[in-house]
Amino acid sequence: MDFKIQLADLIRVCDGIIVNLYAKKIIMKKIFFLMLVLATISCKPDKNAFVIQGKIDGLGDTQIYLIHPEEEGEIVDTLQVKNGSFRIKGTIENPNVYLLAFGEQYAPLEIMLEPGKFEVKGDLKDINSLLATGGTLQNQYNNFIDEMIPLNDEYSAFYEKNIEAKQNKDTILMIDIEGKLDSIKDAYYDKAYSFVEKIPSSIVSAKIISEILMSNPDVDRLLPIVEKFDEHVKKTSFGQRISNTLNVIKNTRVGSVAPVFTMNDIEGNQINFSEAYKGKYLLIDFWASWCGPCREENPRMVRIYNKFKGKKFEMLGVSIDNNKAQWKKAVEEDMLSWTQVIDENNISSKDYGVIAIPANVLVDPNGTIIAKNVFGKKLEDLLLEVLK
Repeated sequence: MDFKIQLADLIRVCDGIIVNLYAKKIIMKKIFFLMLVLATISCKPDKNAFVIQGKIDGLGDTQIYLIHPEEEGEIVDTLQVKNGSFRIKGTIENPNVYLLAFGEQYAPLEIMLEPGKFEVKGDLKDINSLLATGGTLQNQYNNFIDEMIPLNDEYSAFYEKNIEAKQNKDTILMIDIEGKLDSIKDAYYDKAYSFVEKIPSSIVSAKIISEILMSNPDVDRLLPIVEKFDEHVKKTSFGQRISNTLNVIKNTRVGSVAPVFTMNDIEGNQINFSEAYKGKYLLIDFWASWCGPCREENPRMVRIYNKFKGKKFEMLGVSIDNNKAQWKKAVEEDMLSWTQVIDENNISSKDYGVIAIPANVLVDPNGTIIAKNVFGKKLEDLLLEVLK
């Protein structure tokens, strides 16, 4: 075997090795560059990503659920909790109000979810201590709650005093306290209106309007806000509810003709309010037997009716009850002596835009709406003015 290797052959062999090594180096560089690009892409934060992490005292080892608000309670994610700690990651295209449920026995916590990081903390022994922070929208909502706490506390204090006055049958004190409660409610609504006017395009505004202000809607004040809603806010359940209700309410604004309806009274007789009360001022009172605030308002309505009933003024109670027996029982218990009818065709909502009760409409002898949702002393003062 010839072990001699010519220099030229050696050079060719070495050159081949060098070329191969060079080629491999280029390939490895390309692979490394590709891996770097992929790593950069995969590590690049998703602009729609969110993270919710928290530590809840008393939660222990259980499951938590992130619930989608629009899809009929669709559970977006389920996570096992260890020692009360959890971390949920995901993506969200448009901000919305999600629910975070801890097991099955606790009320869910609302989160104004958007891309970003959120922290949840609190103690299940005190549901009010549960708090979500993080994100512009969540901060807006938390600020709203903080601003409303003093008015809530003041209302609760007078509410307790009113219960005591009722127990002592101190009518004069009750009337005085009820006036203060009405003033606090007016201040509450005004503060809520002022708050949403500062952030008209936010879903937080849509939530506050839908859940609070639509119970006492000021159409002229609400329309300019609603017109500034972002497109995705308009499509949420809040936006759609507001839009649908405002379309109805606009048709029953002060100065418009009250929609005519016929309903059955307790004896089953048909009552057409435009015929039965023609030529009178008529207060149409919307309520239900299961509505706590309505039942608490009824004693005042009884006082007002007994004070003003006559040739010029009457009242008509419209119940949205489903249970006729409970409705009749409540009428007897609360001693409602004016005519009562039951709304079996959802006219209250479809024609009058009633989404929260108690609610009322004052109609003049010509069938024109002259006031809406006026209660207590304000209602008395109004009736004194129009009936004088």
